[in-house]
Amino acid sequence: MMSPAARIIIGLGVPFVSVIPTVPLLNHLPIAPFGIPLGLLWLFAAIPLTSLCLAICWFGHDRDLPDEDIVADYGADREP
Repeated sequence: MMSPAARIIIGLGVPFVSVIPTVPLLNHLPIAPFGIPLGLLWLFAAIPLTSLCLAICWFGHDRDLPDEDIVADYGADREP
């Protein structure tokens, strides 16, 4: 089972760092494979990367919990 810090880093940190600071920096480069700007290619490559990070978090923690425990962990069973 993954620690909560590892889940946050993998699930939020990696996708955030792969998109927010890199795309503006890559758009300033004059590289355009197949006529497509490098920043745009990187942005589309980050979509499967984000899905992979979320899958790693799920397989590392939530997969083994029964549905009732998942609801209790996240407080979704509380009445407003």
